[in-house]
Amino acid sequence: MIRYILAIVLLAPNIVSGQQSSHNGAPKFAPEDGKKLIIVGQDLGAVGGLNTYTDGYVDYIMGIPAGVTTYTSIPSLSGLKSMVNYGSGDVHAGAYLVDNTFDNSAIVIGLYIVNQLDNINSGNTDESIVDLANWIKNAARPVFLRIGYEFDGPWNGYDPEKFKAAWIYIVKKFDANEVRNVAFVWQSAGINTANIERWYPGDQYVNWLAYSHFDGPNPGQSIRNFANLHNKPIMIAEATPRVDLKDGSGDTYWENWYSPLFSSIYANDKIKALAYINANWDSQSMWNGQGWGDSRIQVNEAVKTKWEAELAGDNWIFGDESLFDKMEFQKWQDSIYVYSIPANVENELLYFQNSDGIVFRSKNHENIDALNLFDIAGKVIYQSSGKSSEYTLLVNNLLPNSVLFARAIIAGKSLSFKILLD
Repeated sequence: MIRYILAIVLLAPNIVSGQQSSHNGAPKFAPEDGKKLIIVGQDLGAVGGLNTYTDGYVDYIMGIPAGVTTYTSIPSLSGLKSMVNYGSGDVHAGAYLVDNTFDNSAIVIGLYIVNQLDNINSGNTDESIVDLANWIKNAARPVFLRIGYEFDGPWNGYDPEKFKAAWIYIVKKFDANEVRNVAFVWQSAGINTANIERWYPGDQYVNWLAYSHFDGPNPGQSIRNFANLHNKPIMIAEATPRVDLKDGSGDTYWENWYSPLFSSIYANDKIKALAYINANWDSQSMWNGQGWGDSRIQVNEAVKTKWEAELAGDNWIFGDESLFDKMEFQKWQDSIYVYSIPANVENELLYFQNSDGIVFRSKNHENIDALNLFDIAGKVIYQSSGKSSEYTLLVNNLLPNSVLFARAIIAGKSLSFKILLD
């Protein structure tokens, strides 16, 4: 049964091709509704589970996380191929690729580009961008790239127009290098800045939205609202309670911060990932004395017990052998999108199901000049030959709950629409 009957999005005749990395802003690597990725960071000691880092999250808490967070910057790429420490813990993304503990975990990279927007946009950092693109490509696993994370944080000073241009420039460089295992994440500081769309590079260049969740009133509401308007999955990309878990009541900490955090996650199906910062902030010179405390779950038995009980629920996805299948990793690796640019709503195309399959028919019985259908990863599954007022697609090989995307050309107008099979 077809759930939707009318397709009403008119597309301009110009075509966007070669979006091999952003896949036209599709929800890459997003698990199904109700499921959430648990991600941990943000330095090697905080994560643990490595031969030389044995006092972190993985060494005490059940389950290998579905992802680990790390950081690098343009143009130096420090912390990518070799270890660096700027006073906030040892950082080395490559360490996770060579240790089999994390063979089934995604990598979540925060890309620092402060004071580099002009250099990026002028091409001065091309070598660094291509180097990063190739590193991600060779990682051969899902990688989330948070370009200019916390873009609206006044401490970063990102000019909105230059930021958007730099984002698009980086994405196009990734396209040119055929990097398909990356999802681009647009991360707010979570402070509900007015008019955050000023920094938004456009739906076709963004796969996920994200925000930081620390203290303060209702963090991330502006991003949750934005996600509803733009139909994007959400990652809580940085989360920490700003307390010292070594001292005080774990039950109180849980009720005051952790419980509301999980409640907000379960209340919103668009939130599909949580990245927790499991760090002893006060031991790091960059953060000492700023009130961040010690957020290591393992140092508070009450918090640890409640955390493990929470993650034991059916909602949470870990870094096991089924993870990449749940993220449909191979499908995105194999696919290339070729989509049109949305213009406005104007025309209609009817489609319905009968005993033969899905029937496509122009509303006014005009000839359909062309009809192409794609699966969710952009792979062509049907391509018409010749003009006709009606086409029929056999559905024998399509799975229930499949999502299809179609493009039809009628009287010189390009129409695009989505079909959801029951």
